Amino acid sequence: MTTSNRAVQRIAVRLTNWVGDCVMNTPFLARLRAIYPDAHIAAWGRRSVTGILQNHPHVDEIRTLDDRTRGGFLAAVRELRRFRADLGFLLPNSLQTAALFTLGGVRRRVGYDRDGRRFLLTDPVRLRAEDLAVHEVRYYLRLLHRFDPAPPVDPPPLLLRVTEEESAGMVSWLAERSIGAGEPVLGVNPAAFFGTAKRWPAERYAEAARTLAEELDCRVVVTGLPQERDVAQAVCDAGGPRFHNGAGEMSLRQLMAFLARCSLFLTNDSGAMHIAAALGTPLVAVFGSTDWVTTAPLSPRARIVRIDTPCAPCLLRHCPIDHRCMTGVTPGMVIEAARQELAKAN
Repeated sequence: MTTSNRAVQRIAVRLTNWVGDCVMNTPFLARLRAIYPDAHIAAWGRRSVTGILQNHPHVDEIRTLDDRTRGGFLAAVRELRRFRADLGFLLPNSLQTAALFTLGGVRRRVGYDRDGRRFLLTDPVRLRAEDLAVHEVRYYLRLLHRFDPAPPVDPPPLLLRVTEEESAGMVSWLAERSIGAGEPVLGVNPAAFFGTAKRWPAERYAEAARTLAEELDCRVVVTGLPQERDVAQAVCDAGGPRFHNGAGEMSLRQLMAFLARCSLFLTNDSGAMHIAAALGTPLVAVFGSTDWVTTAPLSPRARIVRIDTPCAPCLLRHCPIDHRCMTGVTPGMVIEAARQELAKAN
C-alpha cells in the first residue's frame, strides 16, 4: 500500500439515485475496497436505493440521506462533518452532491468535472467523449484511476447479497401463492419507472411468458411497483391461470430474494434487470429507447433482444412516433433468446 493509501482512513461514497445505477456502482465499490482494504467505507444514498447494499461485503456502513429538502440537505451536511471523511467520491454528476461533500468537510472530493461543479472538487476528473460511450460501470471506475496502482482490464462483477433469512422468507411468500419450494418460477417485469418508451407491450410479454411457462411447467410472477400494478395485471389477464400479479407486493429486499429464486426473468431495461444480473439469474432483456451499450445487464447469464432503428437509442421517456424500436421485437425473438440462455445451463 502506498503512503497516500495508508493516510486514507475514512471514505465517503455518494451513491447514484436510481436502483439500476446503484447496482452498477457495486464494481466501483469492489475496486475501492481493493485499493483501500483497511479504510472505513461508508456509502451515502437516498432511501430508495440504500437497501440494495445491505449485507454488502465492500462497504462498512450505509448512511441514508434526504438531500431533496433544505432540512434534509443540512442534516446530511452535519452527518458528513461528524463522519470526518479523508476522501469522498461523487458518483452522481450533480452540483448539489459536490456542494454537500464540500460543506460536509470531505477533505478530498473526486468527481467528474461537469454540471459547473469543478470549483467544488479537489480532484476533478475531466469528462471525455469516450467516457459517455462506454458501459456505466467503466464510467464510474474511471474516477479511481489516479488512486489505483494496477487498474484491472476487466471491471469487477456486479455483486449483491441476499441473506438466508430473506431466501426463506421468499419461500414462504411463494407458498402463500401456491408456488412450491422446488417449483420453477418465471419472473416478468413489463414496466419501467423511467417511462413508457422502455416498455415492451404487455400482450407480447404475456405470449412469450405463457409459451416458456408451458415448456418449463412453471408459474409466472409479474413484478413491478405499486403504481405499475395495472401494467402487470394486463400481462396476467392475457397470460392466463399460471400468472400471478406481484406488482406492489414486494419490498426491494423481497424483490432481490425473488429474483435470486427465479429460473428465468424477462424484463425491460430497468432496476430489476440489473438486480437480476448481479444475482446471476438467467434473463432476457428487451431494449429499445435506451442505450444497450452503456446500460446492458453485465452478466454471463443475460441476453439482450433488440432491433436496429434509426431513432434508437433516443433516451426519451415517451415515444413521440410509433414505438418501432419495441414493436419490432416479436415474442418469438424473446422466446428463442430465453431457450438459448436456458440451454447453457443444461
